[in-house]
Amino acid sequence: MKKFFLVLLVAMTAFFAFANGGNEAATTAPKAERSNSPVTLTLWNSSQTMVDFYEAIFPEFQKLYPEVEKLDILYMPIADFVKKLAVVLPAGDVPDIMEIEDSWATQYVTAGYFDPNTDELNAIVDQMQPAFKGCLTYNGQMWGVPSAPFNEIMFYNLDMMAEAGIDHLPETYEELIEDAIKMTKKNADGSIDVSGFSMRLGGNPSGTTQKFWVLGLLANGVDIYEESKTQPGKYHCGFDNEGGFNALKLYIDMLYKYQVDDSASLKDTAAFSAGKTAINMREPSSSVSIQKNGPDINWTTGPMPKGPAAHQTFLITLNLYIPRDGQNKFYAREFVKFATSRENFEKQVRERGGMSPYVDCGLTGGVEVDPRMVGAYTIPEGMTLKSVPVQNAYDQVQIRIGEMLPEIFADKSLAGNDEAIWAKLHEMAKVVNDAYKEYDEYAE
Repeated sequence: MKKFFLVLLVAMTAFFAFANGGNEAATTAPKAERSNSPVTLTLWNSSQTMVDFYEAIFPEFQKLYPEVEKLDILYMPIADFVKKLAVVLPAGDVPDIMEIEDSWATQYVTAGYFDPNTDELNAIVDQMQPAFKGCLTYNGQMWGVPSAPFNEIMFYNLDMMAEAGIDHLPETYEELIEDAIKMTKKNADGSIDVSGFSMRLGGNPSGTTQKFWVLGLLANGVDIYEESKTQPGKYHCGFDNEGGFNALKLYIDMLYKYQVDDSASLKDTAAFSAGKTAINMREPSSSVSIQKNGPDINWTTGPMPKGPAAHQTFLITLNLYIPRDGQNKFYAREFVKFATSRENFEKQVRERGGMSPYVDCGLTGGVEVDPRMVGAYTIPEGMTLKSVPVQNAYDQVQIRIGEMLPEIFADKSLAGNDEAIWAKLHEMAKVVNDAYKEYDEYAE
């Protein structure tokens, strides 16, 4: 009889394990980590579009963990969020999950304010584009999981192209400049009415630097930094050279020689949605704003054209991090796994113009996208992908360059003055090197 009941018990255990196989994340959780009391999971971020995304997927997460009754999301504008990080992380007054852009998080990763990834979280990252590991790896461990990655692409107004007699998207920088010149429209007083190419000339300093990084530096075969050949793990400015000069000269020429944009014209996605620019460089998620605010615009997208020295674009991402002092770490890890699943990246592609980081799915995650967005998810043969490094100084480097660039772009005396452009480049290089020195990360 005892043997019968033992066999019955084993059979029932196997049956219930099989029956709950579709809910593996919940059923395999150690029982001690599940709470018998209601749980509120807290998440802070600085991307307003991600608030809607997390709220939309939370009901599905609750099916796995019904004890998590609420997801409390605190959204803050970028400037406020960055300031808050500097206060709350050292104090330990933190939420369960933080979504932070890669370079902003570095100094807190290196200071030990986040938990390193578990093996399960690392297994997720291992399935993603290898370039992402560059912004996650520190001291041989990975920290954070990409949650909202984006690459830089081009948006084109097809009606303006047709009007200018342009029959294909530009594949090189030479074609890009030529097309932008043709599509620029001016008022009677010489001011720009419709820019041929809306350039990032100011605003959030990190964003200004990022645009200069991909449009100027990467295309000319250089980067913001170089690693020291004699002291690995130490860095110096990577653009105080001919490639950096060509990058800065490109901006000055487009503003004053070719006059495809100016500081007074409407900018960025707002300009594109209003029909006030022919070409805009942005991430794929901008398509959501264009469809909402410019429903009559006839547009398409394409990858970054091939630059004079290289064909590159960046992969930047917001990552989900688990603070060291968080209170609900089990549920935080489970939510990170859930939010960054293939299925939920498919939802990002469909609903917010996101991209999938999973290598075997392609950037669309296997989703059939709006035909206008095909170019946004195309990585041409020969194009390389760059991510930001895990360096303590890097965020300050971005900010300080981004604070200098608007004033440099506004300086008309640089037009046709190579010596003055070199002088500005040297000033920028000194600022970069000083930042690395400040964080004890500098070496030639």
